[in-house]
Amino acid sequence: MAEIKTDILVIGAGSGGLSVAAGAVQMGADVTLLEGHKMGGDCLNYGCVPSKALLAAGHAAHAMTSGAAMGITPVAPQIDYAAAKDHVAHAIATIEPVDSQERFEGLGVRVIRAFGHFTGPNTVQAGDDTITARRIVIATGSRPFVPPIPGLDTVPYLTNETLFDLRTRPDHLLIIGGGPIGMEMAQSHRRLGCEVTVIEGAKALGKDDPELASVVLDHLRGEGISIEQDAPAAAVRGKAGEIEVEVKDGRVFKGTHLLIAVGRQANTDKLNLSAAGIETTKTGLKVDDRLRTTNKRVYAIGDAAGGLQFTHVAGYHAGLII
Repeated sequence: MAEIKTDILVIGAGSGGLSVAAGAVQMGADVTLLEGHKMGGDCLNYGCVPSKALLAAGHAAHAMTSGAAMGITPVAPQIDYAAAKDHVAHAIATIEPVDSQERFEGLGVRVIRAFGHFTGPNTVQAGDDTITARRIVIATGSRPFVPPIPGLDTVPYLTNETLFDLRTRPDHLLIIGGGPIGMEMAQSHRRLGCEVTVIEGAKALGKDDPELASVVLDHLRGEGISIEQDAPAAAVRGKAGEIEVEVKDGRVFKGTHLLIAVGRQANTDKLNLSAAGIETTKTGLKVDDRLRTTNKRVYAIGDAAGGLQFTHVAGYHAGLII
């Protein structure tokens, strides 16, 4: 067992944590970085990078069908869904070295590939290592929230963490959730040849400006995406290839695949926060306007801070912390 003393301990090697680690070590701090899963976090592996790569593939296909107004004869693209997913994997692999353990160790960061939990106000246990830090930054990100819909536990479903591994194109993709993730995947899959139905319990893109959201939703409907609003999912049933979603008013939507995209929950439940005197909220950790938690030595950034769940927000938070 190693006893490590460090200036800054960063828990989580996603976009926010990596930015803190890189900035702090280059300004002379002794930095320790914990990551128990994949370097690069959600953004690289399951979020921004794969979603934008798939959107780019969909855009290329759509462009072949939409040039008539400019004198370009539309043609029906021949779509290889598996090859499009290979393109996504290539995009991830291209960026991986930038977020890698080797790169950060080259910068001088001590990287420990293990999950950590608090054992005191400024101490964290990670595998066989006990780490004492002057300041700790929690940058653990979030994971897909899976709602307790009756029947969902018996039906195969996808989240953003499993969707990009799928190599067989869905004939009809049902998406529960009309937020940013759901609508991005709706458009990319529609443009890649899938039938798509979005089932939203309230309003699609409901956290965005309603007039601007209306423009986007009209455009998506024009591309052939069915968007059902005010339709809370009441039950899910079926099997692989034959899935049904029943909504509260009794309507039933049928498809071959199901994507759950109803939101995300902060990855803070395994940190043993009580040992450090850190309070939580419904969406993450309780922080002040300096992103400091109820433990003055510990800060939270990105999704763990309980606010907007976007990579650029995590990057902004990292700059404030540094």
